[in-house]
Amino acid sequence: MALKLSMTCGLYDRTMPLIDGTVRPDGIDLQITVNSDDRSRQAAAREGKFDIAEFFAGTYIADLEYKVLNLTAIPIFVKRMFRHSYIYVNKRNGIRSATDLNGRRIGIQTWLTTTPLWARGILEEDFQVDLKSITWVAQWQATVGNWKPPTWAKLEFTPAGVKLYDLLISGQLDAVITTETWAPFGDPSIDFLFPNYAALEREYFQRTRFFPIHHLLVIRTSILEKEPWVAMSLFDAWQKSKEHCYKWLEHQRAHLTSLWFRALWEEERKLAGPDFYVWGFKESRPEVDKMLELAHQQGFTAKRFKPEELFHPSTLGT
Repeated sequence: MALKLSMTCGLYDRTMPLIDGTVRPDGIDLQITVNSDDRSRQAAAREGKFDIAEFFAGTYIADLEYKVLNLTAIPIFVKRMFRHSYIYVNKRNGIRSATDLNGRRIGIQTWLTTTPLWARGILEEDFQVDLKSITWVAQWQATVGNWKPPTWAKLEFTPAGVKLYDLLISGQLDAVITTETWAPFGDPSIDFLFPNYAALEREYFQRTRFFPIHHLLVIRTSILEKEPWVAMSLFDAWQKSKEHCYKWLEHQRAHLTSLWFRALWEEERKLAGPDFYVWGFKESRPEVDKMLELAHQQGFTAKRFKPEELFHPSTLGT
């Protein structure tokens, strides 16, 4: 008899074959709840409402020292995104280059959100931004276990009910790092910090081979303690789902309602190969290691963790 498990994740092209039942994990009767709201999905996972969940990498990393979430990741990186295009500025505040952010006020959703984890690292390493000079203004408080923000961080919080978007428009914030899309079709006072973000993201990928990881797939640790085979069953199913997605995208190469999708599809594969949305431990290890390095530097963890410490042991051979 198949093991009944529940899973929650967002609706993506790479998850559709799992959601519609085209792909099923071996030995598991998987009941899937689609939830594309990141915050409520994470809250449900933290509360133990699901056996398997798409989960914020930053929060999971911060919990490595505490293990209070009762969650164990496998190297399925449900969401990867470049974030050069998600740093927005108020055009009236005199931000002409990244170094103009030094000493300014920058909004973030939370300190532990994975988007600012990568964005802060890129700003510091590639654009000489002094993270310690900035006043960081968070929309929400976030914590896990006994975690506290790093002592060097000038961290404030928005008043209740006040949105980062409004603070940026009013000029009370100079910039915001967010997961939302505010330009180029939003308020005319908002612009990209990097209007040439597409070129910068391509250069970043070619130089580092990193396609930044944001969401992991996690399983309740208590399940894996009883049924360790579940980790690889789910890994294999997610991989099959992605393969179905790739075939669908290849079909869309000539059929999608788009002007230049074919050219972009061919450019991506020429640059990154046929499996550019990489899952699995071995090939992703350098990128995971970089994420852990940034997490340690930014106070997510007091200890510098190794990539092998993130995932269930049975998946380290993938």
